[in-house]
Amino acid sequence: MSDVFQRLRESVSALELAITEGVLLEHRPADRVLAARTERIAREPLRIERTPDTLACMVFERSSRRYAVPLTSLSEVGALGPVAHVPGVPDAFLGVAARRGRVVSIIDLPRLFGTAAAAAAKPQWLIMVASREVVCGVGADELHDVIDVQRDALARAMPTFPALLQRHTLGVLEDRTVVLNLSQLLEDRTLRVEERHA
Repeated sequence: MSDVFQRLRESVSALELAITEGVLLEHRPADRVLAARTERIAREPLRIERTPDTLACMVFERSSRRYAVPLTSLSEVGALGPVAHVPGVPDAFLGVAARRGRVVSIIDLPRLFGTAAAAAAKPQWLIMVASREVVCGVGADELHDVIDVQRDALARAMPTFPALLQRHTLGVLEDRTVVLNLSQLLEDRTLRVEERHA
């Protein structure tokens, strides 16, 4: 047992010596590791060339409906925490959530489409847009791939869409994915909740 303590004392002494000298030689990364890191950091990032009529969009699902939004309009995507219901707001609002020290309004797209009954389950994800006018988000059940959308492949918004969504729908894909201009939709003044005084 004393042999174990002796080895432990020697290790501690060696460590103290290394600390006082200011260098832990045994733990310094090898030059080849540093060179590999430098090379990896210095590499030019991969550039993906897209034609001007192509939109890179993230696809997500809510209440079995698929939506896509251009990546340029997104500020953040992450797990949705607790949502607080706010009485007296329009049905399209799920409520508010705390996000990085801010209170964020959450809109439910199926409720905007008039299918609120199908959207009973709380979404798992929050897709956020931030602009000079608004910080807001929509709920999503599942996140899918990022896809390239050709503008000429988009069909017009269906006449059955509510007027608000027709204004802010970029088009519909062949598989019925609705491509939204999410930033314009969430900035629309008809979604504003103004304080009312009696």
